[in-house]
Amino acid sequence: MDSTRGEGRPLFGSVPSGLFRVFSGSARHFYADLLAHLADDPFGHAGEVATRKRVFDSVAEFIDRRGRAEVVEALTSEGTCYAPGQSYVAAYNRLVETGWLVEYRDRYRRVVDFDPAARLVLHTLLDIQKGRVRSYGGAVLNVLTLLQSVEDDRFKRALNVREAALSARGFMNHLRTVAGTMRRVEALIMAQPTAAALVRRFVTDFIESLVVQDYRNLHARESPYRFRGKILETGESLLADDKAIDEIAYGWVSGGIAKDAASARDPIIADLREIIRVFAGIDDHVQDIETTTFRIERRMTNVVRFSDRMATVSTDRILRAMELMRGARLVEDDEVEVRTRLQLATLPISAKQFYMLPRRRAEVPEREIELQAPDPALLAYMAALDEFESRVTITPERLERYVEATLAGAAEAPAAAFQVHDVEQFLLFERLHEVGLGELSERYELESVDGVVANGWVERQAFVLRRREAAHG
Repeated sequence: MDSTRGEGRPLFGSVPSGLFRVFSGSARHFYADLLAHLADDPFGHAGEVATRKRVFDSVAEFIDRRGRAEVVEALTSEGTCYAPGQSYVAAYNRLVETGWLVEYRDRYRRVVDFDPAARLVLHTLLDIQKGRVRSYGGAVLNVLTLLQSVEDDRFKRALNVREAALSARGFMNHLRTVAGTMRRVEALIMAQPTAAALVRRFVTDFIESLVVQDYRNLHARESPYRFRGKILETGESLLADDKAIDEIAYGWVSGGIAKDAASARDPIIADLREIIRVFAGIDDHVQDIETTTFRIERRMTNVVRFSDRMATVSTDRILRAMELMRGARLVEDDEVEVRTRLQLATLPISAKQFYMLPRRRAEVPEREIELQAPDPALLAYMAALDEFESRVTITPERLERYVEATLAGAAEAPAAAFQVHDVEQFLLFERLHEVGLGELSERYELESVDGVVANGWVERQAFVLRRREAAHG
């Protein structure tokens, strides 16, 4: 699908213009509950065609369950006119008028369904209402499963790239929503005037509604983020393989979401990059959630820690002061002499209650660092490593000595003239055959000829090595 599709179209261009009018009047709560009811019955039953009579019966059932008096009051306050006993017709007509419901003709009967755009809006609102608590492990594992299915069969499972990208975006949006909502709940909790209200708000708005279902497993062995590395590895391998992109593009064409393979490549690459971007930058959002959680839990810990002390120590003194104030004959402008700004109930019982200068740190005594002699076995091991490196490392100087020893002053030498008696000579011979002369190409030239040269180590195509001075002479 082309990412530029829809440019120039208003954000709500596909949504009926009066869709949200039902949420602006005094009966907004009634219509919100009614729409949620209709989404489940009758439009939640698969394969059932909802006739207008069927929808009327569902609306009437909802009104009876809600209470006719409450519904009549809500509809009357909104100014809706209807015949006695026909409140369900008025509610139905209101939904048709605002664009939520659409009527169609099916031969001799009239059927009803949600407007397609209105259905998407309604189910999104229902997901927002009911989908706060979510399993992170399920979301991450879903993206991994989709990507692995594409990796196993790129042509037949090509459409799963788009589904994986949508799941990754939805997962990131959920993380952002949780982080933002938790900050809002934190502000609500901090604004509570009493400890009891604070605890009640914490339980209802934080634990019951916003904590992720598997939040406590984020740092455990079964953390859902243990799949993140595999997701990044799979996405990057698909993105770096042009052949895989081509096969997925042909799968998109076969699946009907692209006209041709050339136009499908850019959206496929954009989806894979989106998946990698989401799971590569997920730590910042998780850290934000954890930081907010820590602040809220610390506030609740302080409430629990000091609530008993506040109740047992301060209550008696406060009540005694209030009783004395009630018996005092003071008027509004009377001055009360206070001896000190702070009067302790009891005197300090030890010097710990007074401020004391911090102790000076003791100076660290100087001591000599003893240097131990290296282990002889380690020295022997390091010497053996150096010797091995010197034997297997091919330098221009070693290669030139090998070539000159073979030429022995001659202008050229065939491949059979190069001696291969040990590992060092084998590596030098392989360097000539596989890589060439390298830095020595200004002095020598190597030409492949017909035939095969064989020695006790390897069998290779024959060649002739010449001096360049002799070649141009």
